[in-house]
Amino acid sequence: MISLNNIKELHKLAEICGIHAGDGYLRSKNYHNELDISGSLEEKEYYDYHVSSLFKDVFNININNRHFQSRNTYGFVIRDKEIIRFMHSLGFPYGKKTLTVKIPDFILNNKKLYSYFLRGYFDTDGCLTFTNKTGNYSLFKRIRHYYPRLQFSSVSVPLINKVRFLLEKLNFKPFFNKYIPKRKNENIRNCLCLNGIDNLNNWLDKVGICNPIQYSKYLIWKKFDFCPPKTTYEMRRKILKGLIKPNSLYKEGL
Repeated sequence: MISLNNIKELHKLAEICGIHAGDGYLRSKNYHNELDISGSLEEKEYYDYHVSSLFKDVFNININNRHFQSRNTYGFVIRDKEIIRFMHSLGFPYGKKTLTVKIPDFILNNKKLYSYFLRGYFDTDGCLTFTNKTGNYSLFKRIRHYYPRLQFSSVSVPLINKVRFLLEKLNFKPFFNKYIPKRKNENIRNCLCLNGIDNLNNWLDKVGICNPIQYSKYLIWKKFDFCPPKTTYEMRRKILKGLIKPNSLYKEGL
């Protein structure tokens, strides 16, 4: 039987919990039991090499990733009842978790695990962006996207509050705001932002980024001091290989 006591690498389980909080789903209805985790098609590399390895190390299970054509996502489904029951025992609900998902107690009670949960959650549900500035700034800062922002958003108030708690315990100073959707049938989104170069450097030092989709943005910024917006992962790979010049993606020259 799987239990916290017989899992040797709790930090990897904490990262799996972050991934599940971001991209996961548990089902249990009659004989239909599933743990379903999937993301965008661009995340194939992340799932094939990183997420699969985590599940192999923690649960000794081989993951078969695939393209889910009906929803156009990439990931996997596990039907091992023991794993599903264990994940549920950690506090992850069956069915829709959007409003109720929370961080398991074994993570909240162990500061050494905070960064691992945050990494898994950011890699699946967070975003690294770079913005420009308006006003009395240099031409470069006004027309190039140089200013880093690490962002989280969730409709789950308990989850975003605990993510904020973890961040503050790791000496980050997140900025909190609410996004009120224009459509009445959409939920209010609770957002956390870590703005600026110091926050980005601290994040890379204390938490890290394992999803190539997000890390490629950082690599471009590190190399060119800016990262153009609205690029695909494939475009960013070509930029890093020298096949696309990032300045060519702007109308304005410097």
